[in-house]
Amino acid sequence: MASILAILAAGRGERLRPITETRPKPLVPILGEPIVCRHIRLALETGVYNRIIVVASYMIDNLREALSKCGFNNAEIIDQGGEYGTGHAILKVLQYGGPGDYTVIYSDIYMSRDGYYILANLRAPAILASRTSTPWEFGVLDVKEGVLRRVVEKPKHGEVKSDLVFAGALKINWDFLDYFLNLSLSPRGEYEVTEALNNIASRSDVYVEVLESNTWVDIGRPWDLLVANRVALKSELKTMIKGEVHPTAVIDGEVVIEEGAQVKPYTVIEGPAYIGKSTVIGPHSHLRAYNVILDNARIGSFTQVKASIILEYSRVPHLNYVGDSIVGEYSNLGAGTITANYRFDETNVKVTIRGERIDSGLNKLGALIGGYVKTGINVSILPGIKIGSRAWIWPGCLVNRDVESGERYNCWATR
Repeated sequence: MASILAILAAGRGERLRPITETRPKPLVPILGEPIVCRHIRLALETGVYNRIIVVASYMIDNLREALSKCGFNNAEIIDQGGEYGTGHAILKVLQYGGPGDYTVIYSDIYMSRDGYYILANLRAPAILASRTSTPWEFGVLDVKEGVLRRVVEKPKHGEVKSDLVFAGALKINWDFLDYFLNLSLSPRGEYEVTEALNNIASRSDVYVEVLESNTWVDIGRPWDLLVANRVALKSELKTMIKGEVHPTAVIDGEVVIEEGAQVKPYTVIEGPAYIGKSTVIGPHSHLRAYNVILDNARIGSFTQVKASIILEYSRVPHLNYVGDSIVGEYSNLGAGTITANYRFDETNVKVTIRGERIDSGLNKLGALIGGYVKTGINVSILPGIKIGSRAWIWPGCLVNRDVESGERYNCWATR
């Protein structure tokens, strides 16, 4: 019987904006690797699967190209036809794939290597679970003696009775097709896996395997991508230097420097850190711990970067400070542009997501900058500010509000 790995990768990632304005959510990077490729690579390491199905919709051509570059040309990509919910996506997989055992993984979760082995060896029906300090944001599980009793999807804060949540990975087989054929629309207008799991649990034992703490991250908001990469840096990185490091540079801790990268004179890189292919770091740069610098990026003279993600082809060329931030691909920060990452009143940084102010849970969080952004000289960006893709920021501006995609932010215009 076929053993099928199914990756649900159709979401637009609205809450991940501005990062997902220029790339689909399944292509956000973990240590330089698109997360959808990471899922497939680590799942295949278990030796269990003989077929891969990826459900896509948004920017499907970009996803197909990325899978090819990752070497997964054998992945079968099916179009969900729109965002109709996780239950509908699984239905499409079952209808397309036919009889077999299915391991289903949401593309927007980070999971440690052990999780893939645990999942591969579960007996269907089964789900993975994790504990979280914000269970009301997820499907909360009612579990007794390791067996699922019920899933409550995003309950009100005061109605939460457990910190155990559905972790976005499950094991089913084709015999459960009818449960997905008979789903009803949820209040959010989607066909959700929650209803199917509850119906299955009312008739069968659905086993629940709880992942260890700090091995799972739901990447729903931009700062979750920072957190997931930090977990990966801490737990997965082993020093590997393929690029060129000048004799005066200092490398301290676990650091990966990929092929073609250049670390120029008098640069300091503190690990853990990942430096991608053909990057240029320095001279006189300081990379503090927990940085991910992707291919062809440039970190220039007298610039400090701390606990940030700098995406492909971006330039942070001179006299900059980037802290706890994301800088989108092909962006350019003018000389003296800095990102503040710590509130003056020392409280947690809040970010506006879909018009609502959300506590990030982090007391240090800088700017969330989309792709193809350009800032002038001496720009200062306050904590938790989002700058949409292709925006320009005029020289000398203090950015104290979110900037829309394509906006020309000129703080001098009304003076």
